[in-house]
Amino acid sequence: MIRYSFFVAVIVFAGAPAFADCPNTPPFSPSLASGDETVDAAWLSQTLVGMRLVFDDGTEVYGEDGSYSYVAGSQQWDAPSYRFYDNGVRCIGYDQPRFDYYVVNDGNLFLVNSQGNRFVGQLTN
Repeated sequence: MIRYSFFVAVIVFAGAPAFADCPNTPPFSPSLASGDETVDAAWLSQTLVGMRLVFDDGTEVYGEDGSYSYVAGSQQWDAPSYRFYDNGVRCIGYDQPRFDYYVVNDGNLFLVNSQGNRFVGQLTN
């Protein structure tokens, strides 16, 4: 009986998704375009946490509990953690962490992905 319980526990644990921790420092510095203004970790935290950031193709939420969620149509991607850095980079704690960065340009908040694509976001409650 003890072996069976141990065996079941191992299977349940092994089947759970693995998530990575975001590193203490960002892996790169943002590449700024003309007119970009940088934001820091404190600004991102005060501005984004507990709000919805709506893009043309989806909505992201930085939870007050440290969790992250992105919804696009009927699909949803969740991560147990996120981290903001003082150079505007953010990390999403997926099994392979995702790094993007934010800038403000002409009064708009932009998310810039690793391919350099820029997405303007609208904050809502």
